[in-house]
Amino acid sequence: MPTHAAEIGDPEPTQEYASQWGVGAGVGIKRSPYRGIGNETNAIPLLSFQNRYVRFFGTTLDAKLPSAGPIDFSVRARYGLGDGYKSSDASYLSGMEERKGGLSLGLATTWHTDLANVSLEWMRATSNGKGNRIKLAVERSFDVSNSITVTPYAGIERADRKDVDYYFGVTNSEIRANRPGYEGRATTNVEGGIRLDYAFTKQQNLFFDVGVQHWGAGVTDSPLVDRSTSPSLRIGYLYRF
Repeated sequence: MPTHAAEIGDPEPTQEYASQWGVGAGVGIKRSPYRGIGNETNAIPLLSFQNRYVRFFGTTLDAKLPSAGPIDFSVRARYGLGDGYKSSDASYLSGMEERKGGLSLGLATTWHTDLANVSLEWMRATSNGKGNRIKLAVERSFDVSNSITVTPYAGIERADRKDVDYYFGVTNSEIRANRPGYEGRATTNVEGGIRLDYAFTKQQNLFFDVGVQHWGAGVTDSPLVDRSTSPSLRIGYLYRF
């Protein structure tokens, strides 16, 4: 159940209603919280599109709603690619049913200020536990030069009991001598990091993102988990048409 406060390389149209496409490739490396699993490496999809009505980036699609001054609203859909595990990922997980990501639907809003951008989203899984997550995030971009932008970010996420139980619970049929049962409970996860964007031409952008996530007690109390923090690194390239 990863969370991230910032959409790395996320393009903004140059005009209010202009359509803009982007395509690229990236890779993400993150330390898994699950016992017996080390670093996980995933390809990052970097297809993007934005116009007056919709915004798509990576695995997130927003249907834009009317804004109120500096506050934007949208209906959001997201597919979780890196969530969960397979029983074959580690010997300790042998006998566990697969936990996998899926489609979540919800609402999102962003308040744009001179000091920072503050976002709030609520997402509910349409399957796989039907859990809920609420996330509050803040980020601030600094132009180091005409081509380099640095963006620190931080976020806090509340995951409900259903969400935690699906990804970190151990049912009666999954109990083993070295793996007690566990019923997940609501928890709060926090994260922070910094992103660097380098626009070496008007259309081409490189990004570098390093962050860390701290898991709440509802996650770390699970026998499936053997660490409380998950550092991550993401790098990639985006071409804007």
